[in-house]
Order: sequence, then C-alpha cells, then structure tokens
Amino acid sequence: MRSRWRLWVVLAAGLIALGGAVTAVVVTDGAGSYGHSPADRTVPPAGSAPTSTGCGRTPVPRPDTTASATGDVVQSLQVAGLTRTYRLAVPTRYRPSSPTPLILLFHGSGSDAIETSVYTQMPARASRSGFLVATPDAESKQWQVSLPDAATVDLSFVSALIADLSSRYCVDPARVYAAGISLGSEFAAIAACAGGHRIAAIGLVAAEFLLRPCTGPIAVIAFHGTADPIVAYRSGGTGAALSGAPVVGVEQNLANWAALDRCNPTPRLTRPASQVIRRAWPSCGKESAAILYTLVGGGHSWPGSPVTLPAGRFGATSNQVDATGLMIRFFEGHHLAR
Repeated sequence: MRSRWRLWVVLAAGLIALGGAVTAVVVTDGAGSYGHSPADRTVPPAGSAPTSTGCGRTPVPRPDTTASATGDVVQSLQVAGLTRTYRLAVPTRYRPSSPTPLILLFHGSGSDAIETSVYTQMPARASRSGFLVATPDAESKQWQVSLPDAATVDLSFVSALIADLSSRYCVDPARVYAAGISLGSEFAAIAACAGGHRIAAIGLVAAEFLLRPCTGPIAVIAFHGTADPIVAYRSGGTGAALSGAPVVGVEQNLANWAALDRCNPTPRLTRPASQVIRRAWPSCGKESAAILYTLVGGGHSWPGSPVTLPAGRFGATSNQVDATGLMIRFFEGHHLAR
C-alpha cells in the first residue's frame, strides 16, 4: 500500500505544475526585509504544532508597513541552513491582544510570492478582512511534492513559518488556513494533511489530489476549469503537466476529500452563474465542508483574477466567480475545535 502511494506522488508531481510564471506582472514596492538573524530562529521538525506566544507583542512589521500596492512586505527565515523568503501582510486593524487568523498562500510552479500576491490579490484583500497572510517562496520556484508524513525541507519550512509567526503575532491556532494554485495548491493540500500543522481549511485552484496519509477532517473549497490544458478536469484525461498520463478527475478528487470529511457522498448542485457549477457535499463532520466550483470552459487559472494569463497556453480565465473572495468567506466560516 505504501509503495502504491509513493508511485502516486511521483505521478502527481508531473500533474500539478503551473508550467510557467505570471510573466506579465512586474511589481516592486521598495519594502525591505524584517528577517531575524539565524541565531534568533529555532526550526521545529515538520508537523510540530504551533502555539502562539506572540500575543501582547509589538508586531514587526507594523500594520502600516504593509499598506503597499501588493499589501505585503518581504520577510526572511532560516530553515535547514537556508535563508527562505516570504511576503507578509498584516491587517490594518491588527491588535496584539486579539487572536488573528493566518492564511498561507503558495505559488505555482515557476512563479513566486510577488507574482502570486498580485495575481490572486489575497494579501491585500484578506488583510483588509482581518487575516495575516504569508506568501512563501519555493527554492528554484518548485515546491517539493511528497507524502504528508515525509520529512522534507519544504514541510519543515511550513512548520518553521507557522511557529515563527506565532511567536511574533497573536496567531489563532484554530484558524490557520492554506491556499494555492496548481503545484502550490497541491503543496497546500499536502501541508494541511501533515497533521501537526493543524490547518483548519484549504482553498485549492487547478489541482486537488488527496494524498495519504492525511490527518482530517479538513474543510476544502476548490476551483477547476473543465478546459484546463495543464491538469485535466475529467477522469482519464491528460494534460500538459504529464502528457499521455490519465488523471483522477476533479469530481472524484473532491469526492475523496468529502469522504475524509465524513460528508454525504451525494453532492448538491447549484448554478451560481451561467458557466459555473457549484457542488457542495452535505452533512459533513464537525467543522468540515467540501465544495467544488466547476468553471465550464475555464482553464488553468485563478478565477476572478485581475491578471489574464495567455489563453493559448493556459486556457480561459473565468470572471464569473471570485475565488479570492469565496476563499476568504469560506475561511471565515471554519475553524478547528478549541
């Protein structure tokens, strides 16, 4: 059984690449790094549970520091002898005495944190809604795909990032979330399944494979286009990420998440827009949910993004649904049991 899952990880690695950066976006905000020296940081093992000791401390950076065009500023962290970078957005109404939710936002293959900040608008918008938002950079722009119980540098980075932010800010450990697109989406799912991270809910775009072992339940909201040329929507379909290899379809992937969340196996379908189908699995376990937005004719892109990727390579970008707004509202409605 274990070897079968390792084979699936190898296959999945090729199925979830974004295939290139958002090359049309070039943004700088002049923000400096507020990182600490290596001696200031202790890297916990992958999967270690965070506790927030940052309540009552003066935040660095301050909320007004992140009032930039992208809504975030550069930070750094020492992990396994490497300087890892990320961008951090702090709510303008942040209060050191008030437990604050945290979103981890992961970029796709070949992209980076600044592009993803602009592309999704998550840091600027979610910080206005009261969330801390951390958008990490992968080494060489590629996240490590692994089983959730693997001891990888990238999973250690996630553990270290949550622990460090929880020591500097009043992070609510019951309200930590993860989101991403393509390879970043799959890495968000893997990080959430690593139980020690205690991630309450995930937002997935253009890749949503459930790799086991997975510590659940985990509330999930997902978005995928039926004409995605990179990661195929239909079961048995093929895409550019792994040409010629059939995939497990999106609807089956979400059914797998729904089973993990102990939902009723039959989803309820609604049509919120002419080219959007919403599937919601009912009667899930406590604090759980499984929702899929199918973008009819949509491509390998973030729905509602102000940045339109080249349609010839990525397919169409749907503007009939706002993935960022829906994720924020979904996260607001889910937390771990306290």
